[in-house]
Amino acid sequence: MNAKNRCLITIVNLNPCIDWQYNIPKFTYGGMNRVRRTYESAASKATNVAIALKNLGLSPSCIGFNFVDGGEKVREKFDLHGIPHDFETVDGAVRVNIKIFEESTGTMTELNQPGGFVPEVYVQKLEDKVRELSDPNGILVLTGSLPAGVDETIYAKLTALWSGKVFLDADGNALRHAITGKVKPYAVKPNLFELENAFGVKEPTRDILDVELACVSMGADGAVLLTRDSSYFCPALDIEPRGIQGAGDAMVAGLILATIEKLPPQESICYAVAAAAASVIRDGTEMCTREGFEIMLKKCEVQP
Repeated sequence: MNAKNRCLITIVNLNPCIDWQYNIPKFTYGGMNRVRRTYESAASKATNVAIALKNLGLSPSCIGFNFVDGGEKVREKFDLHGIPHDFETVDGAVRVNIKIFEESTGTMTELNQPGGFVPEVYVQKLEDKVRELSDPNGILVLTGSLPAGVDETIYAKLTALWSGKVFLDADGNALRHAITGKVKPYAVKPNLFELENAFGVKEPTRDILDVELACVSMGADGAVLLTRDSSYFCPALDIEPRGIQGAGDAMVAGLILATIEKLPPQESICYAVAAAAASVIRDGTEMCTREGFEIMLKKCEVQP
C-alpha cells in the first residue's frame, strides 16, 4: 500500500437515495416523452464521492445514516465497490429521485425527494462517531443534502469535531454555517447556483469563500479554484456528455486526490476537472475510472 492509501478518508452520508435516470432525445414540457434508456442506482453525493475515490485508487470509508426501507440497496452499492461502511439505520424509507437527461442539450432536470426523518438520538450517535474517528492526518468529507430532523448547523458541528482536513460540498444554510463557523473546512466546492443560494452572490470571491481551497464548478464554463493568494481557471473539456449526474462529486474526489499527493493549486484544479469530465462521459451515475481520469488530465489547460 502506497502513502496516499494510508490517509484515512471518512465520508459522511446523511441522506442516501435511489436515483432513477431517464434519458430522452428532447424534453417536451406538458407533453409525452419517449425514454431511450433508464438507469436505477443507489446514490447520493456522498456515495458518488466514495466510489470516485475508490476508482481513483484511494481507500475511503463511509458513515452516516441509512433507512430500513430500501436501505439494503444502499449497503449493496457500497459492498459492490468494496467500500467499508458503518451506518446508523433509521426507521423510514430511502428517498427516490427522478433525473431526466435531455440528450440533445445535455441538460439534466431533477426531482429530488427530501428524505426521511432522523431523530436526534441518531444525530448524536453520528457526532460521537466523528469525534471518535477524528484524525489530524485524515480527511473528512461532508457532502449532500440534509434529511428531515437534521439541523442546518450539522456540517459546521462535524467540521469542529474533526482534527484533520475537511472537504465540504453543500448548499444553502448548511454551506453558510460551515464557512462562517469558528472552525472552517479546509476546502469547499460549491457550484454557482449553490454560491448564490447561500450568499446571494453570482461570482466566487475570497472574502466569501474564506477557506484554504475553494473550487467553484461552473458546468459547461469550467471551474475556478481560489487559494489564499492565487486563483486559477480551467475551461470545461471538449467531450460528449452521457450523464452529468455526479460530475461535481467526482470533482471533490479529484481535489482530495490532489491534496493527498500534495500538488500545487494549478494541478489541483486539473485533477478536479479531469475527474468530473471522466464521469460525465459515462452513463447514468457511473463515476470516473482511473483510466478515464488520466486521459482527461492530459486535456486540461489552466489559466491563472
